[in-house]
Amino acid sequence: MKDPGRSLLELLDVIESLRGPDGCPWDQEQELSDVGQHLLEEVCEVLDAISDGKGRPTEHVCEELGDVLMNVFMASVIASEDESFDLSSVAGGIRNKLVRRHPHVFGDKDVKNSREVLKLWNSIKEEERKERAPAGEDTSAASILDRVPRSLPSVQRAEKVSKKASSCGLDWSDATGVIDKLKEEVSELESALSADVERSGGGDIQDELGDILFTAVNLCRKLGYSADEALVRSTRKFITRFKGVEKDLGTLEGRDADELNAAWDRVKGSEANE
Repeated sequence: MKDPGRSLLELLDVIESLRGPDGCPWDQEQELSDVGQHLLEEVCEVLDAISDGKGRPTEHVCEELGDVLMNVFMASVIASEDESFDLSSVAGGIRNKLVRRHPHVFGDKDVKNSREVLKLWNSIKEEERKERAPAGEDTSAASILDRVPRSLPSVQRAEKVSKKASSCGLDWSDATGVIDKLKEEVSELESALSADVERSGGGDIQDELGDILFTAVNLCRKLGYSADEALVRSTRKFITRFKGVEKDLGTLEGRDADELNAAWDRVKGSEANE
């Protein structure tokens, strides 16, 4: 591997110049919260690039990883401007954490397989959490669900929350129970709609919609599927069919519902013949 030190220092110099007095007005205006949003988007583009490359380390993946790295550097530079922390602190912190959480590599711990590695990793994380807690705070009162990042995409967060609850025994016995719950939630939505609570802000309707989505996530988990991947597949299928409707009709402007639905049925029907 080439020595990355020079390239990293050159990137840091560019970022500092962009933030400097004679730098870019847009970059100068960026705050940490802005970088956080950019970072989330760039990580998603990395995932797209990896998917497009079928898991291979393509040039596109390399480019998108560069965008992520740039945002990490930008966040570090912004923090260094008020002396909160800098890039050295970020790199040193993660280096120390990796060494601390891999005592089977850098210490005298023995592990037999990856399962034991994860068990050891989680026990070390728990000790770190206790050490970070303010003096006198009862860490035993903290919920295990507090460890699920709040900023995760909603479907993934729902999956992680339900998995942790299941690990404590709070779960349906089988998928049939989840399906019954899903039917119950749909019925509750119908009741909310018939009560016309929309006039009072629609809070009940939104809550019932959320319950349906959360239960659907649990059904995927119970059946052994990723809710995120299931939704990705369905969205991809919809996009393909929508493009088929555009191709079938030429243009969608001015088309009425009957024309659109008929074209949708033709596109869907052609899939069965493929």
